[in-house]
Amino acid sequence: MRRASTLARVVCSAGAMLLTSAAFSAEPPHSADISKRNLTPQDFPRWQRIAPDVYAYEGLHSPDKQGVIVNTVSLIVATGDGVVVVDGQGDVPQTRLMIENIRKLTPEPIKYVVIASDHTDHVGGNSAFKEAYPNVVFIGSPASQKRLAKDPNPPTMLVSEQRSLRLGAIQIEILNLGRAHTGGDLVAWLPESNVLFLGEVFLRDVFPAMRSAYPTEWLATLRKAATMNASYYIPGHGFIDEAPIMRRELDEARLALASVIDEAERLHAAGHKCESAANCPALEHANWGEYHDWALRSSQAPIAVWRVYQELEGKLPES
Repeated sequence: MRRASTLARVVCSAGAMLLTSAAFSAEPPHSADISKRNLTPQDFPRWQRIAPDVYAYEGLHSPDKQGVIVNTVSLIVATGDGVVVVDGQGDVPQTRLMIENIRKLTPEPIKYVVIASDHTDHVGGNSAFKEAYPNVVFIGSPASQKRLAKDPNPPTMLVSEQRSLRLGAIQIEILNLGRAHTGGDLVAWLPESNVLFLGEVFLRDVFPAMRSAYPTEWLATLRKAATMNASYYIPGHGFIDEAPIMRRELDEARLALASVIDEAERLHAAGHKCESAANCPALEHANWGEYHDWALRSSQAPIAVWRVYQELEGKLPES
């Protein structure tokens, strides 16, 4: 039986909530849909302390066509010599609010913003960081730099494989474990607290989203992340419970991705057509099993099938 904490919520003056573990409740649903945990948009943003001076911050992703809303998770690290943020929020207002809430935690300036995911829901508000802290440095992969070339705040410090940041008393390892959800994915590992923030490499209880993914490489990247044996795995979307639950949920995300890839491969082998996400009659023959009810399935399943077809047919872009 999976156990999750009932989160005691302390309402802060800016509207955010600081979450702390209090007690165990019934098994939570396998869904990142905020409504499944009886939450509304008014309950966000919120954050929780997961290690000394390390916080997981939750804003909101825009609703899909069915109105399903999931969270967007950022990592905040207060080092004593400046703040490191890993992944921002999806728009300027949310990011400005995030900055206000960081100032409640520490007077330290934000020195670095790591672009773990270069998708809009994680970088759309990055100009707010520059507005508040003109000297802030954006860190990203070469692939993300290329993808964000026309963005006003592209990454200028690049990580091809690994880069160490040592600020104050905290060391942060920025790692490229392999292509996954975006193709330019980075993760952040804090060795002292053994926390691994995976960004959109890890989508908890979200139907595997593959708009720019490399499906089988993503699966390999998840396997590599699991071998790191972190104490705490933090996703880019989805709820955050106790560390043992998050380890099991990482395994569940890997199984879900493998299942979706297998099903798309079955459809391809059977000759069912999928010329694009918008023209994919193969979906009529799909069986998603236990993942049918996962958040964003209706919007993400066509993209996933098409992307797996592209990989099978050697049509994925090189970068």
